[in-house]
Amino acid sequence: MSGQRSDWRERLHVSPSRMEQELAIKLQDDGIHYQTQVEIPVTTADFYFSIEPRPLIVFVDGEVHLRTCQMFKDEEVRTLLRKRGYQILELFYGGYSDKKRDQLYDEIRDGLGMESMSASLADKTI
Repeated sequence: MSGQRSDWRERLHVSPSRMEQELAIKLQDDGIHYQTQVEIPVTTADFYFSIEPRPLIVFVDGEVHLRTCQMFKDEEVRTLLRKRGYQILELFYGGYSDKKRDQLYDEIRDGLGMESMSASLADKTI
């Protein structure tokens, strides 16, 4: 019975996308502390940043989240999270590319109140 229970629980956890994995590597390389696949009472956050005064939850959404039914579900859950005091950052992408990964990474840094990497590189070349 316990084997069935663990199999059932394993199916609840979605495998992170390549984009999520690559973003996690960049965050780790830059020493930015985060948690991934954090279970919040109404959903699972792709990235969770325990910042004050309001934690930041980041959702990295691929094409499946552009379907009408999923869009309504996402909006309902994220509205509830906002009402509970969380900051929500929704990042959309159509397919993986290093350029898109870097753009989403900069958006996470901006959401954390950090200077984007591309802006800091531009400042250093001036």
